[in-house]
Amino acid sequence: MKSKLASTFAGIALLATAAHAASTAYNFGSLGAAADGVNADAVTLNVPGALAVPGDLAIGYSGGSRTVVPYNSSLNPASAAPFTIEFWANPSGSDGDDVALGNRTSASPRGGWAFFQRAGAVGWNLRMYNGSGTATGVDITGGTSTIGAWSHVVGVWDGTNATLFVNGVDTSATGTNGAGYRPNDPGITLSIGSHDLASGSSPYEGLVDETAFYGSALTPAQIAAHYSAASNTTPDFYQSLVLTDGALLYINNVPEPTSLSLLALSLVGLIRRKRS
Repeated sequence: MKSKLASTFAGIALLATAAHAASTAYNFGSLGAAADGVNADAVTLNVPGALAVPGDLAIGYSGGSRTVVPYNSSLNPASAAPFTIEFWANPSGSDGDDVALGNRTSASPRGGWAFFQRAGAVGWNLRMYNGSGTATGVDITGGTSTIGAWSHVVGVWDGTNATLFVNGVDTSATGTNGAGYRPNDPGITLSIGSHDLASGSSPYEGLVDETAFYGSALTPAQIAAHYSAASNTTPDFYQSLVLTDGALLYINNVPEPTSLSLLALSLVGLIRRKRS
């Protein structure tokens, strides 16, 4: 199974064409095609990704370009339910207000969450909104966000408090926490590359890879294992950990084939059938 899955990923990458913007960001998590994302034409495809395995790919964002995942109730659990959000980011610049990943309801009462890239030494800022106007229930910042380098960023919500991990380590971030959380409104999408779908506000500049959402609170040991797995050159080693740990959403930026590469679509279907 593992070798077949690895060869499938490699086959899709070989069949894909880098010259054309892909419209689909495939979800390999358990929600399947229901959580496939849509890439804006302005994204940059097929750039080297965060994983050491040969052929790993990421997507580049600039000027408000983004990947949009449609609203799904499983990606917006009740406020007391645990969940985890994970991604790798390699920023090319920052004005201190860049959203690499989020699903915020911008209008009051505000809900959802967003990861802001702050200045390098300041790090990553996780904000979760509690429905009290535009107030935050969680506002914690930690780690570093180094320009031109990959950071592994994970936010864990246990149903009451949030923890921010950067590069496999609990940042022990301090700030507003435990003041409540309100899931976003039906119709509000998950967005990679900016958080305001109407205007593309707070645009992120750089690369994002291996975006995942889990309906559970990953343990520190699991998060450390994911971080360490990125340096493993065994095909599908990292992906297997993510799927084994129960990712509902997992976008690892396998590009969409051209119309002449229909075989790749059947391979995607094979992966999903093998996973179920």
